[in-house]
Amino acid sequence: MSYEMACIFKAATDSAVMIYDPATDEDMWIPLSQVDEMHGRKKDGTGEGTIVMSDWIARQKGLL
Repeated sequence: MSYEMACIFKAATDSAVMIYDPATDEDMWIPLSQVDEMHGRKKDGTGEGTIVMSDWIARQKGLL
């Protein structure tokens, strides 16, 4: 299963993406190995859109 949420992309590395969750007013790093899709992220790692991640990481981050 996957979890999709609206977010603001703030930064990226080779192995993770930092997102801002407006609902919780928090920044969090999501490992790219747990990401299924990203929409709205620019080449520089920023932007506004949606992220689809594994249920496992969503639970770990307190989103579920």
